[in-house]
Amino acid sequence: MSKLIRAIFIMLMMCLCTLSIGGNASDPTGFKNTIYVNDDNFAGPWDGTEQHPYRHIQDAIDHAAAMDFITVANGTYYEHLIIKSHLIGLTISRWINPGDSDTYQPTLIGNSTGTGIAINASNVKITQLNITHYGQEGRDAGIYVETDVTGVNIYDNIISNSYHGIWIKRDIPKATYHTIEKNVITHISERGVSMVLCDQNKILSNTVSYCDWGVYLHDCYRNTISENMFNYNTESLVIDVGAENQISLNTFTKNSYGLGTVGTRSSTISKNNFIDNTEINAYFITFNVWNADIWSGNYWGRLVFPLVKPIPGTFALAKIDLPWIKFDFFPSLTPN
Repeated sequence: MSKLIRAIFIMLMMCLCTLSIGGNASDPTGFKNTIYVNDDNFAGPWDGTEQHPYRHIQDAIDHAAAMDFITVANGTYYEHLIIKSHLIGLTISRWINPGDSDTYQPTLIGNSTGTGIAINASNVKITQLNITHYGQEGRDAGIYVETDVTGVNIYDNIISNSYHGIWIKRDIPKATYHTIEKNVITHISERGVSMVLCDQNKILSNTVSYCDWGVYLHDCYRNTISENMFNYNTESLVIDVGAENQISLNTFTKNSYGLGTVGTRSSTISKNNFIDNTEINAYFITFNVWNADIWSGNYWGRLVFPLVKPIPGTFALAKIDLPWIKFDFFPSLTPN
C-alpha cells in the first residue's frame, strides 16, 4: 500500500510541476519582444532588431503585439503616434546603450499640430520621452488617452509647449487606474493634466509649471494627488465636483491661484505647502455644508494661528453666493 501511495504522490507532484511550467509559459511577460527604433538608420534595412532598428516609432508600433517593449534611441522624431486597442501592455521607452553618456531623451515634435501619442489600449506605459509642440485646439495634447482605456502609466517624461499636456476624458464615470508620475509638464496653453469622469487614479511627484491650468479634474472620485510641485501656473490644481479624493504633500509656489475646489465633498486636503501665490493660496465653492472636505496640517506661512487657519470661500445656495469659511485644523508652522 505504501508503494502505491508513494507512486500516486510522485505522479501528483509531476502534474503540479507540469502545470506550473505551463502557467509560466502562458504568462505574456515571459515572451515580451523588444523592438528597436533609431532615427539614425537612414539606409535600412528596417526590421526592428538592434542591428536594423526601425527609423520611425510608428513603424515599430505597427509591427508590435501586446506586451511588447519598444525602445527608442535618442534623436528627433516628427511623428503623431497611434497605439491601437489590441496593443495591451505595450511599453515605449528610451533606448539606453551600455556606456551611453547621453542624458537627453528621444524627442517627439508635432510642429504645433495634432496629438503626440493617442493611446487606445489598456496598461500601456510611456516613459522617458520628450514630447513637445503638439496641438492648437480641442483635445489636441502631448498624450491623449481614449475613453475606454484603463491602467495607463505615464512616467518620467517631459511634456511641453503643447495645447494640452495629458488629456483623459470619459463619457460616463469609471475607475480607470491611471498613473501619472514623475513627469515634467511645462509651458502648456490650456491644461497640463485634464481628467473628466475618471476615478481611482494617481497623480504623483510631477512638476507642473507655466500652464494656464496645471491639473484639472471634473467629476472624479477617489483619486490620489500627492507630492507634486506646482509653480508659475495661473490655476494650479482645480477639482470641479468629486468626492473622497486625497490631496497631500503638494507644494504650490508662485502661482496666481493655488488650489481650488468646486462642489467637492469628503475629500482630505492635508500637509500641502502654499507659498507666495500671488492671488489666492486656496479657495472653495461649496453647494452644501454636509460631508465637507477635511483640511488639516497644511503650511500657509509662519504667521498663522497654530490651532486653526480660516479659508475663505463661497456657499452657493440656489442662485445666491454667500461668503463662507472652512478651517484648516492644526496648520503646520514649517513646510511639510
